[in-house]
Amino acid sequence: MAVKKTWYEIVAPEMLGGQPIGETLAADSRQLVGRKIDVSLMDISRNYSKFFVKVRLQIDKIDGNKAHTKLVGHDVLRERIYRMVQRHGRRVDAIQDVRTKDGVHIRVKTVFMLIKRVGSSTKNATRKMAHDMIEEAASKATFEEFINAIIEGNLQHKLKKDCSKVYPIGSIEIRRTELLEKVAAA
Repeated sequence: MAVKKTWYEIVAPEMLGGQPIGETLAADSRQLVGRKIDVSLMDISRNYSKFFVKVRLQIDKIDGNKAHTKLVGHDVLRERIYRMVQRHGRRVDAIQDVRTKDGVHIRVKTVFMLIKRVGSSTKNATRKMAHDMIEEAASKATFEEFINAIIEGNLQHKLKKDCSKVYPIGSIEIRRTELLEKVAAA
Protein backbone atom coordinates (compact mmCIF):
# COMPACT_ATOMS: atom_id res chain seq x y z
CA MET A 1 0.00 0.00 0.00
CA ALA A 2 1.33 3.41 -0.97
CA VAL A 3 2.06 5.97 1.71
CA LYS A 4 0.53 9.42 1.19
CA LYS A 5 3.25 12.06 1.11
CA THR A 6 2.89 15.81 1.43
CA TRP A 7 4.95 18.67 0.01
CA TYR A 8 6.43 21.05 2.58
CA GLU A 9 7.77 24.49 1.72
CA ILE A 10 11.24 25.12 3.21
CA VAL A 11 11.60 28.64 4.62
CA ALA A 12 14.96 30.36 5.26
CA PRO A 13 15.69 31.72 8.76
CA GLU A 14 14.75 35.34 9.51
CA MET A 15 18.43 36.39 9.55
CA LEU A 16 18.60 35.37 5.86
CA GLY A 17 15.35 36.99 4.80
CA GLY A 18 12.74 34.38 5.80
CA GLN A 19 11.64 33.68 2.22
CA PRO A 20 10.85 30.25 0.72
CA ILE A 21 13.95 28.47 -0.61
CA GLY A 22 12.55 25.16 -1.81
CA GLU A 23 10.22 22.26 -1.21
CA THR A 24 10.60 18.78 0.18
CA LEU A 25 8.44 15.69 0.30
CA ALA A 26 7.66 13.70 3.46
CA ALA A 27 5.09 11.21 4.69
CA ASP A 28 5.14 12.67 8.19
CA SER A 29 6.25 16.11 9.35
CA ARG A 30 8.30 14.55 12.17
CA GLN A 31 10.60 13.05 9.51
CA LEU A 32 11.62 16.56 8.47
CA VAL A 33 12.77 17.90 11.83
CA GLY A 34 16.57 17.65 11.94
CA ARG A 35 17.01 17.36 8.17
CA LYS A 36 19.92 19.47 6.88
CA ILE A 37 19.98 21.37 3.61
CA ASP A 38 22.87 23.12 1.84
CA VAL A 39 21.80 26.22 -0.11
CA SER A 40 23.88 28.69 -2.08
CA LEU A 41 23.89 32.12 -0.45
CA MET A 42 23.48 33.57 -3.93
CA ASP A 43 20.08 31.86 -4.23
CA ILE A 44 18.88 33.21 -0.89
CA SER A 45 20.22 36.77 -0.94
CA ARG A 46 20.41 37.41 -4.71
CA ASN A 47 23.94 38.72 -4.04
CA TYR A 48 25.90 37.28 -6.96
CA SER A 49 29.27 38.25 -5.50
CA LYS A 50 28.73 35.54 -2.84
CA PHE A 51 28.30 32.67 -5.31
CA PHE A 52 31.03 30.66 -3.55
CA VAL A 53 29.29 30.57 -0.11
CA LYS A 54 26.93 27.75 0.85
CA VAL A 55 24.87 28.01 4.02
CA ARG A 56 23.87 24.91 5.93
CA LEU A 57 20.33 25.02 7.27
CA GLN A 58 18.53 22.57 9.54
CA ILE A 59 14.76 22.18 9.73
CA ASP A 60 13.79 22.83 13.33
CA LYS A 61 10.00 23.27 13.31
CA ILE A 62 6.98 22.61 11.13
CA ASP A 63 4.09 25.05 10.88
CA GLY A 64 1.33 23.66 8.67
CA ASN A 65 2.97 23.05 5.30
CA LYS A 66 5.97 25.26 6.06
CA ALA A 67 9.27 23.85 7.31
CA HIS A 68 11.17 26.56 9.20
CA THR A 69 14.95 26.34 9.33
CA LYS A 70 17.81 27.59 11.46
CA LEU A 71 21.37 28.31 10.38
CA VAL A 72 23.89 25.72 11.56
CA GLY A 73 26.93 26.82 9.58
CA HIS A 74 28.41 27.84 6.28
CA ASP A 75 30.96 26.49 3.84
CA VAL A 76 33.06 28.02 1.07
CA LEU A 77 33.39 26.10 -2.20
CA ARG A 78 36.65 24.18 -2.58
CA GLU A 79 37.33 25.90 -5.87
CA ARG A 80 37.50 29.25 -4.07
CA ILE A 81 40.20 27.88 -1.75
CA TYR A 82 42.11 26.33 -4.67
CA ARG A 83 42.17 29.73 -6.41
CA MET A 84 43.61 31.36 -3.28
CA VAL A 85 46.59 29.02 -3.02
CA GLN A 86 49.44 30.21 -5.21
CA ARG A 87 52.79 28.76 -6.10
CA HIS A 88 55.32 30.74 -4.07
CA GLY A 89 53.09 31.52 -1.12
CA ARG A 90 52.44 29.65 2.10
CA ARG A 91 49.01 28.35 3.10
CA VAL A 92 48.11 28.66 6.77
CA ASP A 93 45.08 26.89 8.27
CA ALA A 94 43.58 27.65 11.66
CA ILE A 95 40.80 25.70 13.37
CA GLN A 96 39.30 26.87 16.64
CA ASP A 97 36.21 26.57 18.79
CA VAL A 98 34.66 29.84 19.98
CA ARG A 99 31.69 30.82 22.09
CA THR A 100 29.56 33.83 21.18
CA LYS A 101 28.10 36.38 23.60
CA ASP A 102 24.76 34.54 23.64
CA GLY A 103 26.42 31.19 24.50
CA VAL A 104 26.49 29.50 21.09
CA HIS A 105 29.48 27.19 20.59
CA ILE A 106 30.91 27.35 17.03
CA ARG A 107 33.87 25.76 15.25
CA VAL A 108 35.57 28.22 12.89
CA LYS A 109 37.98 27.08 10.17
CA THR A 110 40.11 29.79 8.61
CA VAL A 111 42.59 29.63 5.73
CA PHE A 112 44.91 32.37 4.54
CA MET A 113 47.84 32.79 2.21
CA LEU A 114 51.09 34.49 3.11
CA ILE A 115 52.58 36.09 0.01
CA LYS A 116 55.96 34.29 0.23
CA ARG A 117 57.36 31.17 1.76
CA VAL A 118 58.18 31.82 5.39
CA GLY A 119 59.36 29.95 8.44
CA SER A 120 57.12 28.30 10.97
CA SER A 121 57.56 31.09 13.53
CA THR A 122 56.02 33.64 11.12
CA LYS A 123 53.18 31.24 10.24
CA ASN A 124 52.51 30.60 13.91
CA ALA A 125 52.56 34.31 14.75
CA THR A 126 49.98 35.14 12.04
CA ARG A 127 47.86 32.11 13.02
CA LYS A 128 47.92 33.17 16.70
CA MET A 129 46.93 36.74 15.82
CA ALA A 130 44.03 35.52 13.65
CA HIS A 131 42.98 33.09 16.41
CA ASP A 132 42.92 35.86 19.03
CA MET A 133 40.99 38.26 16.77
CA ILE A 134 38.33 35.65 15.92
CA GLU A 135 37.99 34.75 19.61
CA GLU A 136 37.52 38.43 20.51
CA ALA A 137 35.02 39.06 17.68
CA ALA A 138 32.94 36.03 18.70
CA SER A 139 32.88 36.94 22.39
CA LYS A 140 31.59 40.45 21.61
CA ALA A 141 28.83 39.41 19.17
CA THR A 142 25.72 37.27 19.18
CA PHE A 143 25.59 34.20 16.94
CA GLU A 144 23.61 36.07 14.30
CA GLU A 145 25.94 39.09 14.29
CA PHE A 146 29.04 36.87 14.14
CA ILE A 147 27.77 34.79 11.21
CA ASN A 148 26.63 37.93 9.36
CA ALA A 149 30.11 39.45 9.79
CA ILE A 150 31.63 36.29 8.29
CA ILE A 151 29.17 35.97 5.41
CA GLU A 152 29.43 39.66 4.46
CA GLY A 153 33.26 39.50 4.66
CA ASN A 154 33.67 42.20 7.31
CA LEU A 155 35.55 39.90 9.69
CA GLN A 156 37.88 38.64 6.93
CA HIS A 157 38.66 42.22 5.88
CA LYS A 158 39.57 43.15 9.47
CA LEU A 159 41.65 39.98 9.88
CA LYS A 160 43.58 40.66 6.68
CA LYS A 161 44.26 44.28 7.64
CA ASP A 162 45.47 43.52 11.17
CA CYS A 163 47.33 40.24 10.49
CA SER A 164 49.23 41.89 7.63
CA LYS A 165 51.09 43.86 10.30
CA VAL A 166 52.86 40.62 11.25
CA TYR A 167 53.46 39.50 7.64
CA PRO A 168 51.71 40.48 4.37
CA ILE A 169 48.67 38.33 3.69
CA GLY A 170 47.57 37.73 0.11
CA SER A 171 44.06 36.49 0.80
CA ILE A 172 42.05 35.21 3.73
CA GLU A 173 38.79 33.29 3.97
CA ILE A 174 36.81 31.75 6.80
CA ARG A 175 36.14 28.56 4.90
CA ARG A 176 33.72 26.86 7.28
CA THR A 177 31.70 27.39 10.42
CA GLU A 178 29.88 24.61 12.25
CA LEU A 179 27.38 24.95 15.06
CA LEU A 180 28.58 22.61 17.82
CA GLU A 181 25.96 23.30 20.46
CA LYS A 182 23.43 25.95 21.26
CA VAL A 183 22.56 26.92 24.81
CA ALA A 184 18.86 26.33 25.47
CA ALA A 185 16.88 29.52 25.88
CA ALA A 186 15.77 30.03 29.45
